[in-house]
Amino acid sequence: MTAHPYPVKDSAGQVWGAIPANWGTRRISTTFKGKDFAGTSDDVLYQANAWDAKGYDVAVPAAATYRVTMHFADDKATSEGQRVFDVRAEGRTVVRDLDVFRAVGQGAAHRVTFDVRVTDGFLNLDYVKRADLPLVSAIEVQSTVPVALPRPAPRLITFAPGNPYTTRIDKAPLAANSDRLAAALAGQVRNFWGGVAATNAYGFNVAFNVAPKGTPRIRVGFHDCQNKRSVPSGLYDGPGHFVDVPVPRGAVAANGSDGQMTVYDPAADQVWDFWQMRRNAGTGRWEACWGGRLDNVSKTIRPVYPAPYGASASGLVIAGGVITADDVRRNEINHAMNLGIIDVSRWDTHSWPANRSDGTQPPGTAIMEGQRLRLDPTLDLTRYNLTPFGRLVAEAAQRYGFIVTDRSGAVGVATESGAPEKARTGVNPWPVLLGGEAYDALKGFPWDRVQVLPPDYGRPRG
Repeated sequence: MTAHPYPVKDSAGQVWGAIPANWGTRRISTTFKGKDFAGTSDDVLYQANAWDAKGYDVAVPAAATYRVTMHFADDKATSEGQRVFDVRAEGRTVVRDLDVFRAVGQGAAHRVTFDVRVTDGFLNLDYVKRADLPLVSAIEVQSTVPVALPRPAPRLITFAPGNPYTTRIDKAPLAANSDRLAAALAGQVRNFWGGVAATNAYGFNVAFNVAPKGTPRIRVGFHDCQNKRSVPSGLYDGPGHFVDVPVPRGAVAANGSDGQMTVYDPAADQVWDFWQMRRNAGTGRWEACWGGRLDNVSKTIRPVYPAPYGASASGLVIAGGVITADDVRRNEINHAMNLGIIDVSRWDTHSWPANRSDGTQPPGTAIMEGQRLRLDPTLDLTRYNLTPFGRLVAEAAQRYGFIVTDRSGAVGVATESGAPEKARTGVNPWPVLLGGEAYDALKGFPWDRVQVLPPDYGRPRG
């Protein structure tokens, strides 16, 4: 990977990827663009710098020892001691007091190589500032011994083949009114919140919690946040959506007013989504305002809760389309993404795979919940000044697209909540993985080139 905003090719013909979101910065300097560097035939690797980089959290294919080569060319320092930082790998300091100017002076190529053992599937590099901001030009990671090819990034939940989240739609037909609906969507982005779609990384997303086999099952309480004045049917009788729920020890709900929580039991092949999930202040027991359970998860092609249960307005399982921390660490989103939009077709219209809607717009005038969208797959993304995170979203939108799952106050995508990881490690991953503020992570995204698929696209026949 390099600090360039687009892929580049070295002297051997090897393609180096553009700056990934998991470097933890969007600040790129191209002062050295076109410069020749002494001591290297690969000038292009040093012609861009990533400023204020936080590190590199990258997936590796196997437990093994990896050789990391870091490339530097300081384009600002004018004296020794002006920029100094440490490099840590897997929690251990491997380079102490790195001072590129002291090593080679300004504008010269400098390489640092070290080996690191990785056992958990992710190589973690961190930079520790000593003086001024760390910067890096390029990083390459190679195994010191042959390892198996990487497997596809795991999903939070595995649905049956042919499900709408993992089916590519880059060659799908378009709706007859695609241009009109897409223009209306672009207008929703343009006219609200500064013209940038939202990335819900710290609220209005869902905390994903996996229940290990044997987790004790509890009865989730009901709190009447919507003033229904009685306990709705189906929570404790009939299907019993709030009964026998394996809420794992240490589970957390997402931050924000929605307080959404997913509980996934792989052994039982069940998933629950809860809305406004919380611990009762008096009893300490879990309770929710609404939710639902889906059985036989891995065998379903339509990941939707029976109406009216669940936590999304469309009925879809929320975790199916959230952007995960591992998606960003692997530098690939290999699934469709949930999309909330402002104007949604009326409540009595929806598109497969949704089974309901909370829309208000007259039918035919707005996109339906459940309808699938994509970014024009012929679009050359290098023409757009996207953030690294925005580029990941755009690439996935060209291949897998978006599924409209909710009516919201702003057009936006959602990540998984960082609250569960913070509860385990003390650190929310999203400040680093977004490389900046969430509110402008999708700045420059070409919403005017979105395309709308026909209603019920992908619905099995018969």
